[in-house]
Amino acid sequence: MNSNSDVTVNGEDTYRVEVSGWDAKENFFVEKTTLEWKPEDKKSILLRADIRPGCIVFVRLLQPLATATSFPIAYEALTSAEKDRTGATRVSLERLRPRATYKETFADGLLAVRVA
Repeated sequence: MNSNSDVTVNGEDTYRVEVSGWDAKENFFVEKTTLEWKPEDKKSILLRADIRPGCIVFVRLLQPLATATSFPIAYEALTSAEKDRTGATRVSLERLRPRATYKETFADGLLAVRVA
């Protein structure tokens, strides 16, 4: 059995994932769905949970049991389409990057203003 076929679903750009976060009513949700990864790093998921643009969701790749555990990655929900006939919505995602700490920006010679 090819371990790569355990991860991909319908092709090279579709993966099984687990998505978690807080929906529009501020209820925590966890869903298993597919992640589409298109050229130019464009990612989207199909979700049944009703989420707002700008909210943060965590996406974890569902890997075969034989491989190492994967960790969730934070994404910002950008846009979403209308619900389809099954009640799912396609949501575009953008990966969130950690911000530099005050010490890191000061060490780089950048002017940083500390806000209390």
